[in-house]
Amino acid sequence: MLSRLILFGLFSLTTLLLNAQPGVAPTKTVDGEKFYVHQVEPGNTLWGLQQMYDVKVDAILKSNASLVDGLKVGQSVLIPFKEKAPAVEVVSNYKVRKGETLYGISRKFSTSVDHLYELNPEAINGIQKGQLIKVPGDFIDSTEDIVEVPVASNTPNPFVVDTVKIDGKREEVKIYFNDSIIEHIVLPHETMYSISKRFMVPIEKIMKLNHLTSTSLKEGQMLIIPIKQENFERVQIKPVPPKYNPNGSGELVFPIKDKYKVVVLLPFYLDYGPGYSEYVSGLATQYYMGTALAIDSLKKKGLNADFIYLDTRNDSLTVMKILQSDDMMNVDMVVGPFFGRTQNMVANHCRINKIRMICPVSVEPGVMEGNRLVYSAVPTNMTIFKSLAAKMLENNKNDNILLIKPVKESDLLMYNAFRDGMSHLPTTGKRPAIIETNMEDMKNFMRRGVKNIFIMPTNDKATAMKFMNSLNKSAFRSTTDDIIVYGTKEWVNFTDINSAYKNKYNFHFASGNHLDYYSEATVELNKLHRAVYKTDLSRMAVQGYDIMTYFCSSFFLNNPNPSLVMNDFNLEKNSDEDGFENNHIFIIEQEDYELIDVTKE
Repeated sequence: MLSRLILFGLFSLTTLLLNAQPGVAPTKTVDGEKFYVHQVEPGNTLWGLQQMYDVKVDAILKSNASLVDGLKVGQSVLIPFKEKAPAVEVVSNYKVRKGETLYGISRKFSTSVDHLYELNPEAINGIQKGQLIKVPGDFIDSTEDIVEVPVASNTPNPFVVDTVKIDGKREEVKIYFNDSIIEHIVLPHETMYSISKRFMVPIEKIMKLNHLTSTSLKEGQMLIIPIKQENFERVQIKPVPPKYNPNGSGELVFPIKDKYKVVVLLPFYLDYGPGYSEYVSGLATQYYMGTALAIDSLKKKGLNADFIYLDTRNDSLTVMKILQSDDMMNVDMVVGPFFGRTQNMVANHCRINKIRMICPVSVEPGVMEGNRLVYSAVPTNMTIFKSLAAKMLENNKNDNILLIKPVKESDLLMYNAFRDGMSHLPTTGKRPAIIETNMEDMKNFMRRGVKNIFIMPTNDKATAMKFMNSLNKSAFRSTTDDIIVYGTKEWVNFTDINSAYKNKYNFHFASGNHLDYYSEATVELNKLHRAVYKTDLSRMAVQGYDIMTYFCSSFFLNNPNPSLVMNDFNLEKNSDEDGFENNHIFIIEQEDYELIDVTKE
């Protein structure tokens, strides 16, 4: 089941994620009845307590007469104790076929052989044809004869778009007809069992109709599926405006609405399911906290919008279900997901349905290609170095720029991005001298009386250390004031590099964002964050705040220049058919062991 989190008030979700949970909160018995004792914290609401403890608001009010005046911070609230029934696994009977093994059956039902042994201890002695065994899931073992349905070239599409009247209004709907077959393309991670459950068709029917001898499936494989009567329903679908062509041509026009809908896709892992990562879940929670603060500010400025938070669990199947759910109907903007393997799925859905998609962290290569509705909020390393080249063409025309050739193949993309940026970007007047060299020969190209700017595009600690040591040995050809080293943001965390070298040789790096902890904007946002969450501001929370503030302001409030904390945006695209990438960079210098923004210097 999808985890659906809707922002009813500003902080109820955070309360649900961060505060006490049943089983953690203390309990007490009053007049023979057991209660949880919940200490009210800032942001708590009765609705939030209802969700947290799975107890109706009426029951909470009945047990706490004082709540007629509302919740108060520090107040003790009695929550009726609710015993949870132990989870019972759904199992079904399955008749073993000729030649089948437990391994083959485990593959058929997407389980393990060990689990089958747990359900069927007697199977340790082997299984045989006709034997009934237990398998996981609600499975109907049908042996009825299967009538093959020929697939004619003129078979009508069972999914027909029509216009009907619903509640007095004309709406586009999708109508499912019975007595039909469909051609289903196998999606990533789909199994024969999951397809059988989805379409309510026995596995045997699917196998016989498709002339299959094995339940093994490949991504992209086409299956013929007979549609059963109980699948048919009428579903409202979102019409695509006539001016919009999802393949990349025509004008993009977005209507002004009285109320907008924004969906945020984050890997909360609320069910602690497979792949659970405490680190990733924590990042998602921090990001949410920042967006919640931004939403409160945006609504005060007049934004009327619903914000829906959905838990992706960093799982492709979960994301696929989300995209098929009602939550994705009539959406105006999607923020997320975090990870590349699900970004393409969401991007394609947004492309077809004319939904603007914001990638809040890194973007998977290719996601923006041919999709004008994707916005990458964070520049890639390649974009950072290309933008750095543009800045140097503009500001360093009299300097000596030494581009150090990569030692690691993984650094080649950054090297080429800077190199190509220098050679292809237009400029007027004098161009700076660009010398491509290596660590061994770089001392031969250093010049006195000018700035020697070293570009060392590597994220490898060992390579960075070797370079700084080599530079220290070669610096006799120039004064240290005339040397500037450009590394990457990763170097900040390379504690093995002598910090004195970073200061001595004026270590710089380009970054897509910069958080000045002493700026007025950061201090004010941190005050608010502390008041609400009782903890200091994190970089991920600021990222959530800035991105939600900027894109909602730009798209829905007609304000392209809102006040931000650690980001600036300059959105450009490679071609008319591609999405937008933020190519704004900050130039950061390590000065007296502090990181200083020198972008405008």
